[in-house]
Amino acid sequence: MKKTLLFCLMSLSLSAQAANLLPPGSRDQAPSRLVSAPAPAGEFERKPVAFAWALDPWAELEAPAPFVAESREYWALAEASEMQAGLSIDTTAPGALIRVSPAAGSDAVEPGQLRMLRNGKAIAEPETFARRANAAQLKAAGMEVPDGSAIVQLAPEQGKGRFQVQLAEAKGRYLVHVFEPNSEYVLKAQAGRRSVLAGDTLEVSADLANGTSKMAGGEVGGSLISPSGRSYDLAFRNGKAQIQVPDEAGTTPGLWEVHLSSASFDQGASIQRDARTAVEVTRPTARLGGGYRFDAAAVRFELPVQVAAAGRYELRGTLFATGADGVARPVAQAHAANWFEPGARQLSLAFGRGNVPSGFGAPYELRFVELKDQARMGTLETRELAVRGAGATPTPRAVRPRDAAAPGRGTAGRETSIR
Repeated sequence: MKKTLLFCLMSLSLSAQAANLLPPGSRDQAPSRLVSAPAPAGEFERKPVAFAWALDPWAELEAPAPFVAESREYWALAEASEMQAGLSIDTTAPGALIRVSPAAGSDAVEPGQLRMLRNGKAIAEPETFARRANAAQLKAAGMEVPDGSAIVQLAPEQGKGRFQVQLAEAKGRYLVHVFEPNSEYVLKAQAGRRSVLAGDTLEVSADLANGTSKMAGGEVGGSLISPSGRSYDLAFRNGKAQIQVPDEAGTTPGLWEVHLSSASFDQGASIQRDARTAVEVTRPTARLGGGYRFDAAAVRFELPVQVAAAGRYELRGTLFATGADGVARPVAQAHAANWFEPGARQLSLAFGRGNVPSGFGAPYELRFVELKDQARMGTLETRELAVRGAGATPTPRAVRPRDAAAPGRGTAGRETSIR
């Protein structure tokens, strides 16, 4: 009778376990607070959806790192008078590409209208450019450019240094883009995270390098620009800038852009670079509840979700199972989504026993968990490692004999101890 009862209790503990998620790691994102927000306009699916599929256990998985933008280019906004006289541009390698695009209200530019000067003197026409193209030709080649643009490439024999690009018939304003595909000078820009919550701190780094060598000094400036067009200054020090993302992140969908500019000198050469990267900003409308329940028979994790704003929320996760060699490897991925009103809710990642390959099993790990606000298109919470040891056989716990000490001597709390 005792053995049967013990077996039943152990079976129940193995088939259903409840515990807390592991604390967020340094690269994880977890809301410290929640905010209410109106439901976005539009039609959204209200029915729950859940699915899972098997993975190759031998494939390596890792969380994607934030994108690193590498720039060998810069932009300049020029008035008609500057273009008529010749706008100065600096190049650090032969073969620079120069694109001139008209601003709103300005006339289209044709390649044949552009002239290059050096030290204020025109360069002979046949020796100036290696190639030229107008907007129609560029679009036919699959390049997206503003209407009315023209692009020219300096002939390699013209070398590098300072030139002036001239448009004698200029009227209005123009955007001049200089791209140096052969240059060793590269500005690298990176946001510290792929996504950030409104109200949290975002770090941005910027490094100008000559080949593999970082360059000291120089000036770096930039701004964080919302999808609605609002701009927030970035103040750099030692190549890094931090900004508290505005709490009023807004409801305009789209990525926030980071715009950076650098200016430096090296061996008498003027170096200009502009770079852009993007970051996802999300208002913290929901978060994981902190606990979970694991059903070993169904290989299913049930996670509570605290919801502060009505919307459709999605949970993603990857199941790692242990092989015969004792190593946990990715075997399945699951997604689940549902429309929730504010309150205590729950989403389940049902991986299914059929998606666990032969030779793999408990203990399981739950990795690469993401909670997303589908209605507002944002990432709310991430965990590279959320659960370790799920479904493992519990270690037998020893029961010590009753303490023989007489009661009333401060030993009553030690009469029966379970470790």
